[in-house]
Amino acid sequence: MNKIFGYVGMGLREIFWIAVAVAIIFGGISGFRYLGENREVAEPTPIERSVPLVETASIAPINGPLPIRGEGFMQPFRLANLAGQVGGQIIVLHPAITGRGTFKEGDVLARLDDSAERAAFAQTEANINGARARLELNNILLERTEALWVSGNTSQAVLDQVRSQNQELLSSLNSLIAAQRSAEIGLERKAIKAPFDGAVLSSMVEVGTVVSGGQAIAEIYTQDRMQIDVPLRETDASLIPGLFDDASPTAMVSVRFAGQTFEWAARVSRVAPTLDARTRTLTVTVELDDVRGARAVGTGKLVSGAPPALINAFAKVLIEGPQPDATYAVPTTALRGGERLWLYTDPEGGIGIIRIVAVDLVHIDGETAYVRIGEIPPQARLITSALSIPQNGMKLRDVAEASQNAAAQAEPAE
Repeated sequence: MNKIFGYVGMGLREIFWIAVAVAIIFGGISGFRYLGENREVAEPTPIERSVPLVETASIAPINGPLPIRGEGFMQPFRLANLAGQVGGQIIVLHPAITGRGTFKEGDVLARLDDSAERAAFAQTEANINGARARLELNNILLERTEALWVSGNTSQAVLDQVRSQNQELLSSLNSLIAAQRSAEIGLERKAIKAPFDGAVLSSMVEVGTVVSGGQAIAEIYTQDRMQIDVPLRETDASLIPGLFDDASPTAMVSVRFAGQTFEWAARVSRVAPTLDARTRTLTVTVELDDVRGARAVGTGKLVSGAPPALINAFAKVLIEGPQPDATYAVPTTALRGGERLWLYTDPEGGIGIIRIVAVDLVHIDGETAYVRIGEIPPQARLITSALSIPQNGMKLRDVAEASQNAAAQAEPAE
C-alpha cells in the first residue's frame, strides 16, 4: 500500500513540474508576442558627414626664367706668386709691393742687384767693338791680297791664310754677339715685371732681402676680375641655355656683408670638361661683369659704402634657366608622390571638389617645385594641406572661404 502511495506521489510531482514548465513556456511566448505587437518602429535617418577642411593657395604660371641656384667662394681670375728666374739682392720694390697697391702689365715690380750683369754686358760690348775693328782691318787686307794675287805678285797660300783669318774673326764676332745677348737676358731677368694688370695681395720680402731663383716675392691677383666656381647637379646644368655652345648665360651673384646683401651682375664664363669623381657635379665658373658695381638689396646703407667683390667671400649664385610653357611654381610639399597635384575646383556655396591631376616635374629649387601641367580648371586653387584618402570628386571646404563666411555671419546687420 505504501508503495502505491509512493508511486502516486511521484507521478503528481512530475505532473506539477511539467505544468510549471508549460506555464513558463506559454508565458514566454505570450510576452514575446506582446512585445512584438507593441514595439516602436525606428525610422532610418541619414547621417550627415562633415566636409573636410583644406588649406589652399593660388596657382599661376611662371612669367620668368627658371632659377638655377648654386654657391661658392669669390676668387680672383688669376692668383700667382711673383718670383724671379734668377737670384740676387733686392734693391728696388714697386710702390704696389710696399703699399699693397695696383700695377699694370709690364711694370717692374722688383729689381735685383744687376751690377755683375751690367759689367759683363759692358765687357762683352767692348770685345765686340774690338772684334769688329779687327775684322774691318782684315777685310782691307783681304782686298789688297786678292788684288796682288790677281796681278801675280803674291802666292795662293798667302791669300788662303788671309781668308782664313777673316773667317776666324767673323766667327769670333758672332760668338761675342751671342754672349752679349746672353748678358742682356741675364740683365733683363734682374728686373721682375708684372705678368698682368692687378694688385698685390701680400708681400714676402723687403728691400735688401737676398732671394733665390723661384722664391716668392709677393702674391698678386687680378683685382678687376673675380669669379666663382659653382658645382651644379647634372639635371640643373642641363637646364642652362647654351651652356655647352660657347654662350654666356647671365647670372646674379649675391654676398652677405656686415648684415646687408649686395648683388653683382655676372655671366657664365666657362664649364669644366669633367664631372667631379666624388660628387658627380659639374663645375660652372661665373665671372662678375663689374667688380665694383655692387648693388645694395634693401633699405640699409653702410657708412663705408658698397664693398668690392672680396676674395673668399661666400657667394650665392643665381643663373637664368629657360622659360618653359605651362609651368607652375608650387611648394614641394604640395607635390604628391612626385607626379600629382590636388586641386580645389568648382567652388559653390563654400564647398568645392578635389581634382587630382598628373604633372611633369621640371626643376626643384629648394622648397619650390616647378611642374608642367597640361590644363587647369578655371578658378582652381592648389591644395597644400594633407588628406587621408583623397578621391576625385570628393567634397571639400576651403579654410579661407569658411573663415570669410563665418566672419560675415558674425557681423551685426546695420
